[in-house]
Amino acid sequence: MKISTKVECGIIALIDIALNSSEGNVVKVAAISQRHNISAKYLEQILPLLRQTQLIRSVKGASGGYVLSRPAEEMTLRDIVDSLDNTILTNNSFDEKLDSSVTSAISQVLWDPVEVYMKQLSDSVTLKDLTRKYSELKGHSDEELMYYI
Repeated sequence: MKISTKVECGIIALIDIALNSSEGNVVKVAAISQRHNISAKYLEQILPLLRQTQLIRSVKGASGGYVLSRPAEEMTLRDIVDSLDNTILTNNSFDEKLDSSVTSAISQVLWDPVEVYMKQLSDSVTLKDLTRKYSELKGHSDEELMYYI
């Protein structure tokens, strides 16, 4: 399964905002960009989509940036993916020129169940789950680094 860079970067940005705004701090685009090596200009195209779907809210002013609009445990992966690209979790239909009985059989046996599973899975994974896993993995990678002088 392929997802777009836009979706991947959007998920990364939300994880970053969730982790860095937990104490009421505002997260700046430049900080996300620097921490994850994502173009700030690209993030500035993605974050408004997350704001429009009310996953994040912007704080104006010199010390402005972004914060979550609701708790991370209330945001599902499906909410996030659908806000960035609502075609990913949808069954893609076949070319209409193909034999409809064959394509219908393939859809009913393969693609329809895959779509149902993906929607159920993405509904069960929250932003909190993603941030927890990221924190665990980041903690392990820091421990694995050992420097000798």
